Amino acid sequence: MSQTSYDEDLYTWSLEQAKLLRAGQFEQIDLEHIIEEIENMSKSEKRTLQSFLETLLMHLLKWQYQPAFQGRSWKFTIIEQRKRIESHLQENPGLKSKLPELIEKAYGYAITGAIRETGLDIDIFPAQCPWPYTQFTDPDFWP
Repeated sequence: MSQTSYDEDLYTWSLEQAKLLRAGQFEQIDLEHIIEEIENMSKSEKRTLQSFLETLLMHLLKWQYQPAFQGRSWKFTIIEQRKRIESHLQENPGLKSKLPELIEKAYGYAITGAIRETGLDIDIFPAQCPWPYTQFTDPDFWP
C-alpha cells in the first residue's frame, strides 16, 4: 500500500494510519505525526469548551446589562450553550480540571463581545466573572 503524505492529505493519511494500526503493522505507521494529531485533538477539545463558555458568558452579560433587549434568541443561545457545555464535559471529563483557566479566558472574550454587541462601556462589566461555574450553568439561573 502506498502511503499518503501527512502534509498532502490529512484525511486520507488518517484513514491509512488507522488501517495500519488495526492490522498491527506498527513498523509502517507515521508515529511522529500520530502523536502530533493526538495532541492537537486535546487542544481542539479545550478550545471548543472555551468557545461554549465564551458564548454563554457573553449572552448572560447581555441578559443582565441590557434587560430591555432580552428575547428568544438570547434565551435559546443561553440554553443551548449550557447543554453544549454539559455534553462536552460528559464526553471529555478530563477538561473539568481546566475550567478555572478556561472560564477566565472565556470571560475576557465574553466582555469584548458584549461591548461590541451592546455598545456599553467596558467599565459596566465586572473585571472578573461575577458568577461561579455552578451558578452560570444552572438552567434556573437568569441574572
